Amino acid sequence: MRALGRALALAALLGAVPAGAQTASTGAFSGARPGPGGLLRLEAAEPYLGLKGSERKAAVEGRTAAYPGTRLAVVEYRGNGELWTVAGGSATLADTWSRSQLRYTRHERTAGRWFGYAGGQFVRGGDSPSNGWTGRLGTTLFKNRYDAALSISRSSLTDADDSAMTTIGLTGRALYPYTRHAGLNLGLQLDRVSYTGYSHISPSAVGGINIYLPGGSFDLSLNYGERGRVALLAGYTVYISK
Repeated sequence: MRALGRALALAALLGAVPAGAQTASTGAFSGARPGPGGLLRLEAAEPYLGLKGSERKAAVEGRTAAYPGTRLAVVEYRGNGELWTVAGGSATLADTWSRSQLRYTRHERTAGRWFGYAGGQFVRGGDSPSNGWTGRLGTTLFKNRYDAALSISRSSLTDADDSAMTTIGLTGRALYPYTRHAGLNLGLQLDRVSYTGYSHISPSAVGGINIYLPGGSFDLSLNYGERGRVALLAGYTVYISK
């Protein structure tokens, strides 16, 4: 009995892994990369995909036991992943993610799709400050890295009665989604502005923020044009095709 007690104490000091965890972790991972701050990145092998919840927990516990000081374990497989917190040798699943669930990210993009946009615009600076509405119809390009749209807007001058301007233009933007919920865009716009029998071509630079929602996005952008004209646009984009 004394010999058994010494053996158990030695196993505890060496951080021995429970037999169940050792069995579950065997062949479950093809690689492990320790990182700073107690982070351990695990590359899941094919057997891991067939494990259930408690079996995956045992597999993670068995693998992290070989890396003392591990506090977070990230399991990656086929573009999907799991985040596990590790404390006292016990692993707890904290979060999961999947490429199929990321609607608009750098890693997973659907084919180009048509969209429609409607919103308001508030123009200040330049020769003709105005307020009005604007709309766009366009499509995403090159696996949603860019978009191009035909735009039309109607606005009234703030310093004149019975005044109205109609603007028809083309917009091209590069899209920079950084998370599944938000991203940036930068581009150029070329408009033909018409009012009271007069028309001219007006180029401008555009940039803004996209807040991604199911089936569309809320867009807030700035348009900087000639002679210091600045326009604030806020509206909603609806994806017409999937």
